[in-house]
Amino acid sequence: MAERLHVPFDMFAMRVDVPVSTAVRVGDLGWTCGQCPLTETGTVHAPGDLLAQTEFVCGMIATVMARAGFGPSSIGKLHVYLAAKSDREAEDARALIAARFGHGPLIVPVPVPHFYYDGMLIEVDVFAADHLQARTSSETDGVRLELIDAGDQVWVHASASLADCAANDAADLITGALDRQGMDQAHLLADFWMVGGIDAEEMTRSLQHVQYVTNPDALVRLSDPAGPVIAAALSFSKQPVAVLTDKTTADGLRLTLKRSGRLIWASGTCANSDLDPVGQTSVIMEDLDAGLRAAGSSFAEVVKLTAHYTGGASEEELHGNMKVRHDFYQTPGPTSTGLPVAGLGNEKCRIAIEVVVVSS
Repeated sequence: MAERLHVPFDMFAMRVDVPVSTAVRVGDLGWTCGQCPLTETGTVHAPGDLLAQTEFVCGMIATVMARAGFGPSSIGKLHVYLAAKSDREAEDARALIAARFGHGPLIVPVPVPHFYYDGMLIEVDVFAADHLQARTSSETDGVRLELIDAGDQVWVHASASLADCAANDAADLITGALDRQGMDQAHLLADFWMVGGIDAEEMTRSLQHVQYVTNPDALVRLSDPAGPVIAAALSFSKQPVAVLTDKTTADGLRLTLKRSGRLIWASGTCANSDLDPVGQTSVIMEDLDAGLRAAGSSFAEVVKLTAHYTGGASEEELHGNMKVRHDFYQTPGPTSTGLPVAGLGNEKCRIAIEVVVVSS
């Protein structure tokens, strides 16, 4: 059984108590909570200055990785949430991150409309693996694929510009590119899809039947500056993937759990428009809890939770759904990221929650 290491949540402070970890490592794999430009007292570092905050977060990442026993070259993928004011500012931040981690991790940009603390402009999730192989990339028919071998998994960042093609065409082109790279849908363990530059209705129509999309309700609508693009961060297992749960209930709850070896990935949404984000969070978390228990696991084995919610820029909106989520685990909890997005694939959904579990 691989040792489970929790790095305490002490690199920065939130303005509410959180029973989470800064990083969790199990065997060769590691995850961080969203690394934020916050100080140990919960104040925002360099408010409104994206590049200063990016440099600050990069330093934080290097420290957290070392505390988890990873070298810099073990960083395989970075989900970079940005509230940049322009395409140029976003690109400058991305370039700074690429230069700081020059071994070539996948950098997945996720433009968001705002953050929950005034003046905060960036948050970064880190995915690490001790046995990363060489990164490869290809570009055909406007579709760019970047892949990195993470040992038992292959992480993929796919993107297609919608400037010269319709959403349906772009979705088909991405599917074709993945097929050509030998990415078998039967081995798809986790997927996170994003669309920018088109409305939510067209987004849902274009991707809801794509075989690599597990939960179209959880699609994230990107805010400007994002450009017209469909993008995805995908994880393919080299071992068989079994679908443990895949259901949609009458009240709009969608829940999928997949397992590959010791890894379980789950995605949940709720399209009950009578519920506010806190109410939807409660429904999803209760069903996730039941699903994990039915799979012989529990929230005690969750290593990463990600919540994308729609709403305003106030910290109260984050703290409201965060409290519900945090009631399901105790210190040391998993790594956790929760932040507002411009919209989800189903406009009735106010929050999408996914978890990664490493079972004992």
